[in-house]
Amino acid sequence: MSSRDAVRKLLEEFKAQLKVVEKSPNNAGAIKKGKDLLAQIKIAMLDFDIEGSLANDKKVAAEQLTLSRESLELATFFSVTIRDIKSFVVHITQVKVFYRDYSSMLLESARKWTILGLNLMYLLAHNKLSEFHTELELIPLKDRKNTFIEFPIEVEQRLMEGSYSKVLSANKSVPSSHYAYFMELLIETVRERISECSMKAYDSIPVGEGKKMLMLDSDKQLQEYASKRGWKIIGADIHWSRKVEAKIELKSRDFVKESLGFATELERIV
Repeated sequence: MSSRDAVRKLLEEFKAQLKVVEKSPNNAGAIKKGKDLLAQIKIAMLDFDIEGSLANDKKVAAEQLTLSRESLELATFFSVTIRDIKSFVVHITQVKVFYRDYSSMLLESARKWTILGLNLMYLLAHNKLSEFHTELELIPLKDRKNTFIEFPIEVEQRLMEGSYSKVLSANKSVPSSHYAYFMELLIETVRERISECSMKAYDSIPVGEGKKMLMLDSDKQLQEYASKRGWKIIGADIHWSRKVEAKIELKSRDFVKESLGFATELERIV
């Protein structure tokens, strides 16, 4: 069996295992099997002589490159599914080389824009805004209308505007299930910003308003969030457990939205 055939066989097994892991992301046995298969694929690819094939047999080289690219794409999906950010960064960095350096030799991958959009989501979720814009500049204007690219662009715009409610609601319209993890991280960040601003604005807020502001679906979710932050729910109100440095005198709770937008703009300027 040639090295290409060996990789193809292992890739089919890995694809099947990836589906299992996506259905049960906390299944330790399934994750271990996926990691083992991925390690076998990487070992098998060590037999690829891409440079030699490029010089002597471009068809073989194209097959090796395509298999290598697909392996890294699936490894990227696997990493984000099991929430292994370190391996996610390694794999997405490697697969971008294939998109950039071998685009003239290979047909465009059906996963390309999902992967590149996923990278943008990762950068947003980890507040790497300079890198986000650097990566975005590498994407042609015509391709920024692609659903997988347009989504993180819109999320970033909402963050910069301070339109946090729109960021939270965007979680319901992610273009790929693989984006969900980074949206969770973003939502936590947004809730933290809303919480900090509210704590500076008021001594307490009604439970119903707090739940709406933080876009929590139930009293149980609010209770869990309040407990995590050390807040107390007394009667129908949420009370903060610590003093804040500055108390903002406001006549209307609607002004919170303006404060959030102003704070975000200040962060961008700084």
